[in-house]
Amino acid sequence: MADGIQILKDFVGNTISEKDFEQQLYTNPDLEKILSDPSIIWQGTYLQDTNPFLYLAEQDYKSSVGKLNAHGTVKLFLSKIGVEFTSSTQYSDEYNLILSTSPKYIDAEPDFIEKYILPEDKTLSKTDQKLYMKQRYAELFKYQTKPPQWIQNPNWPIKNNKPLFFLGQIAIKNGYIFHDNGGVYLFADPETGAIETVTQFY
Repeated sequence: MADGIQILKDFVGNTISEKDFEQQLYTNPDLEKILSDPSIIWQGTYLQDTNPFLYLAEQDYKSSVGKLNAHGTVKLFLSKIGVEFTSSTQYSDEYNLILSTSPKYIDAEPDFIEKYILPEDKTLSKTDQKLYMKQRYAELFKYQTKPPQWIQNPNWPIKNNKPLFFLGQIAIKNGYIFHDNGGVYLFADPETGAIETVTQFY
């Protein structure tokens, strides 16, 4: 059991990578046994209808959200069983970096951000990482005059891993076709010229 606990502590302390931890999760029976212990009560937590092992197995370890979720769950587990640990802030820092650099009019999927927005060079300072990410957003999410002003959550179309070009939006007010007021957002595929619309209502 000590080996399994040590793996958990190493993941929380960032002395093993999320890839190595995920591999251990699927191949180490000791780790599965520890995390699936039915004697540990999770009532009142987000684990009450599952267990730490199943929850961790469902996470996407290529996503900043998935890594942060896994890190938090392992910390919760270790605290629950009374094991002391040293916690790294790497995953929370990465997640907060994404939140702080993403424009309000964009809500891209984590996989897209990981692949196309985050810098590959992890040695960059936080300031340089922010500058790089803001530049990548500007390069990828282009618009004709100004960005969309979404009525609801941002819904910028991405086709073949490329954001469409935003042309503009048309207000829907007191129309005969639609019962509610809203807006139509016009996007164009730079490669084909095809127009795609997104409609949102108040």
